[in-house]
Amino acid sequence: MTYLSRIEAFIANWEDRFVEVNPDEVFKQSPQGNINTDGTSACCDSPALSKYHRYFKKSIEPGVRDLTVALILKFNCITYSSCQGHLSTPDAAMRPRYVAMLPRDDNDYRRLFQILQDLADLTNSQLPENPVKVVLGSDILESETCTMPGITLFFVAADEISETTYFMELDKVYAHLCQIIQNYSV
Repeated sequence: MTYLSRIEAFIANWEDRFVEVNPDEVFKQSPQGNINTDGTSACCDSPALSKYHRYFKKSIEPGVRDLTVALILKFNCITYSSCQGHLSTPDAAMRPRYVAMLPRDDNDYRRLFQILQDLADLTNSQLPENPVKVVLGSDILESETCTMPGITLFFVAADEISETTYFMELDKVYAHLCQIIQNYSV
């Protein structure tokens, strides 16, 4: 379960081109490339910014930025969390790459889930020898007033492989999925 404060306001503000900058929406970058509230490899907290927020793209780690933007532009989804993936450090376990989305309602959930499942299946079938696979996960988002389902697109190791191998093979799968999305007809 993931806590996302003021979910309804976040959804309502997603399309707001004149979103106000909130001083609490601060993020920093760690030496390992983690972008989060503390700017450390151990922190997993970061502000969820709407797509027109002036710092939106800067708040997304470079290794997952193209995919996140492509999903928003191509499928009109709302993203609330992402990670480019990080090697383990003394204070944090390895983190896989992912993009998490917040469907607006049940119909949007079904639409996005089907599209994402098709993309994952196509990517995995076209790269059958790659040990990194694209898989969907479900999340429950909780706020002060409601609970909503989320969908997460993960890049996971299908077999026991080293972190180094994961990140080396990840880039091939990531690039392939981005290309499929670019060519995808809605």
